[in-house]
Amino acid sequence: MISPRSMSSLAALALALLFVAAQALFAAGASAQQLPGTPNRLRMDIDRMTPRMITADTERITVIGTVANVGDRRITDLKARLQLGERQTSDRRLAETMAEVPPADAAMTRFVEVAPALEPGQSAPLTLTVPVNNGAQDGLRVAAAGVYPLLINVNGTPDYGGPARLAALTMLVPVLGIPGVPGGGAEPRPEQPTPVAMLWPIADTRPRVVSAPYNAPVVLSDDQLAADLAPGGRLDALVAAAEGARDDSRIFGSLCFAVDPDLLETVEAMTRGYLVRTPTGDVEGRGAATAARWLESLRQLVKGRCVVQIPFADADLTALSRIPATDPGFAGLTATAVGGAPTVQRVLNMQPQEGVLWPTGTLDEATLAKVSEAGVVTVITDAARLQANTKATGTVELAASAVRAVPYDTLVARSLAGRAAGAPRDPVALTPADEPDVAVQNAVAVLAFRGGLDQRRGGDPVLIAPPHRWSAPTAELATLLDALDQLTSSGRLAPTSLQQLMAGDASGTATMGYASPETNAELPGDAVSALTELNTTIADVGSAMSVDPTAQVQPAEVLRPLRNGLIRATATSLPAWPAHARGEAVGTARAQVDELRRRVTVVSPGQPYSLASGASPIPVSISSSLPVVMTVRITLTNSTGLRPEEIGDVTVPADSAINQRIHTEALRAGRFNVYVSLTTPSGTELGTPARFDLRSTEYGVVTLVVTIAAGGALLLLSARRIYRRVRAARSGAPERG
Repeated sequence: MISPRSMSSLAALALALLFVAAQALFAAGASAQQLPGTPNRLRMDIDRMTPRMITADTERITVIGTVANVGDRRITDLKARLQLGERQTSDRRLAETMAEVPPADAAMTRFVEVAPALEPGQSAPLTLTVPVNNGAQDGLRVAAAGVYPLLINVNGTPDYGGPARLAALTMLVPVLGIPGVPGGGAEPRPEQPTPVAMLWPIADTRPRVVSAPYNAPVVLSDDQLAADLAPGGRLDALVAAAEGARDDSRIFGSLCFAVDPDLLETVEAMTRGYLVRTPTGDVEGRGAATAARWLESLRQLVKGRCVVQIPFADADLTALSRIPATDPGFAGLTATAVGGAPTVQRVLNMQPQEGVLWPTGTLDEATLAKVSEAGVVTVITDAARLQANTKATGTVELAASAVRAVPYDTLVARSLAGRAAGAPRDPVALTPADEPDVAVQNAVAVLAFRGGLDQRRGGDPVLIAPPHRWSAPTAELATLLDALDQLTSSGRLAPTSLQQLMAGDASGTATMGYASPETNAELPGDAVSALTELNTTIADVGSAMSVDPTAQVQPAEVLRPLRNGLIRATATSLPAWPAHARGEAVGTARAQVDELRRRVTVVSPGQPYSLASGASPIPVSISSSLPVVMTVRITLTNSTGLRPEEIGDVTVPADSAINQRIHTEALRAGRFNVYVSLTTPSGTELGTPARFDLRSTEYGVVTLVVTIAAGGALLLLSARRIYRRVRAARSGAPERG
């Protein structure tokens, strides 16, 4: 039996061994792990990583960036290293690696010092230069071609704490050949290269129009769009990078430009001068010249190239399909959102691919029916949304509709997507999407995977579809195009056109299904109800309009900005209702409708009006600043003491004012406060009611006649009663009533 003293000695020895083992493990370079809930202490920014693909000629990997102490404690013993994970062998593993930080302990370098200490607010350069397959202990070793997760790991010790991983970035790195191996150890090329085409989205990050009156300067919510269009801006980068690929006919020919008609209309309006809304009022925008320069650059870029439509303002088509069309002469909001081809033709001098649409999200059967009625024959969608009855390798027929679907590659799309709007930046789980200067790295790796590193021999066609609101620096966009060129030159990819991918018969049938995040982001009933109410109001105001023979403006042109405002309120770039941004968007749409209704109004007299007689007419002035004829109905309220004649509907010519005399009769002498308002013939309010302060010292003729007649009747009745009393008194008989 072991004595208590022996037990105590053994326990002490075990603790000592554990402590020594822990020290040895840390000294050997085991990466410390951050505890859950640990506050952000260190920010890492990567400025450059080379090379982006490892080949047989690669000697080293270099990572350059900075680290900054963003916490409230001093951090000591800052050090960093690179770690390599296991080779990725399936789509599922790649998707998991891009979603969560995977284990990266297949190969690792030694830690190198970054800084002895960083005080709060201080920063230090980060430089890692690591040899590949040179046999050194401080290098990385790869044994086979493929795609690997690469971890940039930064450790440190905050005051009052222990060693921890404070910043980390995981990215995918393709290995096309093995450095240091005779012949390069490259993976055999596929028998047939993978056909690949790419959509190149040109869209704003969100709608910015808050007012767009007919034939007047547009008003934007801010002037950020001018910055995005300027050299170095987000939209300028998209045009510049694509233009830079023009010399490579193979790559440039595989691009199809996807444009948002709302952005085109907005930029075109900016070129004519525009306003920007501020808390103190609307001010003149400063980007007219920038907008004109960018728009001309875009025209030159897409000239003679493939162009497809994004729905107007990247709208939620399923939400729009739930808003009923209330105007018999109007096709509906869904048809308007997908009918942007005339706008593209007018602004870019290019006809987009007929009947082809690239929407965001899933379209249900009702929505598919509506877009089909509007002329859409092909939708581009995520392959993950399609449930095929048979193995489909390209275009499929969508069941219960006349629409075909062209799927884009889900894995490639995910590799280009950034963090969800509002998602926090986790310093110990960074991805390339968090670092603009390596933003396309995962996409480069996935494309290499599709080009044979997944050990396929001749892959299915790949359609690359970045997010509609793609944001990456010009250099990163160029890096992606250069990678396409390199993979093409190596025989792994074969650039093709979208038209070729869409050509031919459908390979099967499929249905479209919702992913759970899309279901949660659906526009709920109260938002749809609010937009439906506004759509009904627009239709009723439109029913009161007609063409003025002089102005020759169609009512539909006057109402189009209002309907566009409703479409913008469903933009998929906005958070789900009732978030502030969504409510603000619906409020903006309502404000545009109210603004138009106020343009037809009763002019307030501004001073009391004395009725010349008891039957004098009230002069009412009606003003309209609309370029169409308006049919209005005049209503008097709070008119006790007045008897107005029946008032018929009144027509007001375009951009004019008319005087209308309302015949009334005073029922009494005195002062009257009457409110005169306008509505459409169906009852929608127009303008602002005007208060009329009326004074009358006479009764109207009818009132006077009635009063005299009533007085005479009373006199006769009184005389008759007196006569009967006198007769009764003379005869002694009792009086009878």
